[in-house]
Amino acid sequence: MTTFQPPRTGERMISVEEAQERVLAEVTLLGSENVVFTEALGRVLRQDIVAPADVPEADNTAMDGYAVRADDIANPPVRLKVIENLPAGKVATKRVEPGTAIRIMTGALIPDGADTVAHVEITDAGSDFVTVNQPLKRGTNLRKRAEDMRAGEVVLHEGTPVGAAEVGVLASVQNSVVRVSRKPAIAIISTGDEIVEVDQPRAFGKVVNSNSYSLAALAHEAGAEPRMMGIVPDTREATIAAIESALESDFIISSGGVSVGAYDFVKDALDALGAETKFWQIAMKPGKPVVLSRVRGRLYFGLPGNPVSCMVSFLLFIAPALRKAMGQTRAILPPTVVTRLMGPLKSRGDRRNYLRIRVVARDGELLAYPMTAQGSGVSTSMVQANGFAVVETGITSVNAGETIATVLVAAPFSE
Repeated sequence: MTTFQPPRTGERMISVEEAQERVLAEVTLLGSENVVFTEALGRVLRQDIVAPADVPEADNTAMDGYAVRADDIANPPVRLKVIENLPAGKVATKRVEPGTAIRIMTGALIPDGADTVAHVEITDAGSDFVTVNQPLKRGTNLRKRAEDMRAGEVVLHEGTPVGAAEVGVLASVQNSVVRVSRKPAIAIISTGDEIVEVDQPRAFGKVVNSNSYSLAALAHEAGAEPRMMGIVPDTREATIAAIESALESDFIISSGGVSVGAYDFVKDALDALGAETKFWQIAMKPGKPVVLSRVRGRLYFGLPGNPVSCMVSFLLFIAPALRKAMGQTRAILPPTVVTRLMGPLKSRGDRRNYLRIRVVARDGELLAYPMTAQGSGVSTSMVQANGFAVVETGITSVNAGETIATVLVAAPFSE
């Protein structure tokens, strides 16, 4: 690992951590609404979910086999009389007495008198009589009453994001309508005379409007509703008008126009609208010129125009803001883990660098494969990238084989 002492500058940039703190401090909780539980996927619960009954409601079998008494099969092989067949959803009409068994299917309630289920693999699968060939400890293959949920217990807490497992629990407790956070509405603005739409002819020197679509996709993934506001030309008046038209949304995002160029009008527009700017520059790469302002009660994020800077900034700052706004109470910031580099990394060392990597879980270790190109304009460096290797200020290189702090923005791949 090579270090470098960066030059001093007269302008203070805040740290990523300070920027995240300021963002979250400005976020207020959105309203809530009732939805059918099948539509709650990707939302955040705004109520505790309580189990109305024990689940399972009584001891039941985890395996297909035979309900028996453990004492009866203590000295195998043992031949038992099968007195009943019991499918799931039915209740036994007979009691298991010494020397008898009831054939039972997975999920069926354990009959009176039985304390063990001999799974079919250790029997001869007989129908009138069954031979059990192995002893079993009492309670084997039984799922106990209330093993999953107990009546009156909170099984899902307010602030929990709803995934597939949570939908299953809602179904289990028959909670068909559930209160969740309203989806945040995000207005997305793209600025610049050089920008053309996807369906327009590409002229030499022009740039296709990819940022709006990647931001909209990220907003969808975060559980929000994006509102595409189109492309805004590089004038002060047009920028003011675009921001004003976006104020009906909960959040506003613009890409481009936040630097110090002659045609960057976001700062002038915000000043004209009486915005209260919370920060303007962050000591990070990519993504130094990131703006957070409050405009007439709405949070405004001004992101850089480079596609990678745009996406990295969204994942580090806007996605956490959306999670908090929707009422999520845990895992608001993306997790930081330690990975082992499978290739070298280079950095100028003047700012903390978030370099794109593909994180793979292998043999109990997280391995980081650097993307080939790391420029802030190389949008393909985000493809298959599920983490950012964090190269701190003053570090110019990290060798393959070294460990490094990594921000995970998606689950690791497995090999």
